Amino acid sequence: MKPRWRLVLNGYNDAYSNMAVDEAMLESYRSGGTLPTIRIYGWDPQGISLGFFQDPDAVLYTDKCVEENLQFVRRLTGGEAIFHGDGITYSIVCSTKDLNLPRSVKESYLTICLFLINFYKSLGAQASFFSWRNKKCPGLKRSDFCFAAQQDFDIAVDGKKIGGNAQKRHREVIFQHGSIPIQMDIAKIGRYFREDLAGVEKRIMTLTDITRSPLAFSAASTMLSGSFAKTFGVDLVEEELSLLELSNAAGLRDNKYSTKEWNYAKKAGVVK
Repeated sequence: MKPRWRLVLNGYNDAYSNMAVDEAMLESYRSGGTLPTIRIYGWDPQGISLGFFQDPDAVLYTDKCVEENLQFVRRLTGGEAIFHGDGITYSIVCSTKDLNLPRSVKESYLTICLFLINFYKSLGAQASFFSWRNKKCPGLKRSDFCFAAQQDFDIAVDGKKIGGNAQKRHREVIFQHGSIPIQMDIAKIGRYFREDLAGVEKRIMTLTDITRSPLAFSAASTMLSGSFAKTFGVDLVEEELSLLELSNAAGLRDNKYSTKEWNYAKKAGVVK
């Protein structure tokens, strides 16, 4: 009998709500209230998520973001800033035992990301980690913009990075999330970043680059969840968020993720 997992498909939410739901799911699982879970979702309106240790004012033109009502939010996880526009995002909450994961953080991260490798391969792409790169891959790059940054454990297609993923652990409980761009407008995104992003599209792969035509969010969601189930041999049962999770997420949104105290905590030298 296959292990049962919960699949949450709750559509599009704003930046603050998306990060609040992720944390509410994590806390619910840690307290024993839910099955291990994979959630697949989108962002509406568009927004930016910042790595836990990033300073918004150092990375973004925050005045322009505020002026144009573009939400930016600090994540629970590290890494670089992601512009969430036309793309698909997932989050996973489980224990190491749920997927028979190695104890090593890096090894568990690589294992979980195999479902992404398989997803890209199902679209006809030859995907691999940069650490397993071939001669097509350029030297690794640093950037405040996640999709342009390249590290050993990022995923590459034809030498270009596709998507971005990050993990947080609490003992045996693992939280991992990541985003994959369907299409990307670098000229628009570059207006909000202090870093000059001109030319970074040469280092970035999107789903449309692979499929040659825009992939609908619903189709990508079905294929992504299917790849997860097949890769790990689990039975995904679609369920809604619990009433407790919804209540906790609402509180986290209003009292944490939408506040300057949380989003500017790194700038103020505060670690929360």
